[in-house]
Amino acid sequence: MQIDIQYRPTFALAVVQLQPGEMVRAESGAMVSMSSHVQVSTDARMGGKGGFVGMLKRSMLGGESFFTNKFTASGSPGEVTLAPALCGDMAVHPLSSDHELFIQGSSFVACQDGITLDTKFQGMKGFFSGENLFFLKATGDGPVVMNAFGGIEVMDLDGELIVDTGHVVAFTSGLDYKVTKASSGWIDSFLSGEGLVLKFSGRGRLWLQSRNPAEYGKSVGALLPPRQE
Repeated sequence: MQIDIQYRPTFALAVVQLQPGEMVRAESGAMVSMSSHVQVSTDARMGGKGGFVGMLKRSMLGGESFFTNKFTASGSPGEVTLAPALCGDMAVHPLSSDHELFIQGSSFVACQDGITLDTKFQGMKGFFSGENLFFLKATGDGPVVMNAFGGIEVMDLDGELIVDTGHVVAFTSGLDYKVTKASSGWIDSFLSGEGLVLKFSGRGRLWLQSRNPAEYGKSVGALLPPRQE
């Protein structure tokens, strides 16, 4: 399987080349085009644990679509192109068995069949972060495709870094985080507009997005005319 990212960084498109019999699993609605002999099937398991119940948990708590699509090259090589709903960049991470990858729910696009996706509970700190209480946890061997709103910054962190809660795309095992205030005092933190942030520590790779979808939605929503009932 070969995955190339085109039209970066604003309108990224993932072009997936499949050999006969190879399969890629993608988020529902991500497909842009595919070869005529590529076979499509839909399931609710997403390659993870727990079958139907497991996928229901990941859908309700992890921010993922309930169904995913499997694209299989039948008889000869095939091509599938994939894109996220929001404008921005995409990245491919070669996941291996020596580490895990934690993905913010809406940033997952696709993965090689055989990658296991499950949910990672953030604990009580998730209630205060302003984000999902769960990340998607990817394990196994093979490529994982992620998307960002805006550009992607990839950082190999060895130490500490403070990140706004709405700008995290993904991070590898070896990194941990805690929720903390942006400034030294609570009043200054909230008056600054930053509020709570995530303080990462450890050694691993971190993906950040240059735009915050929630803040963008608030800005655009304020400009829209009132809804007519």
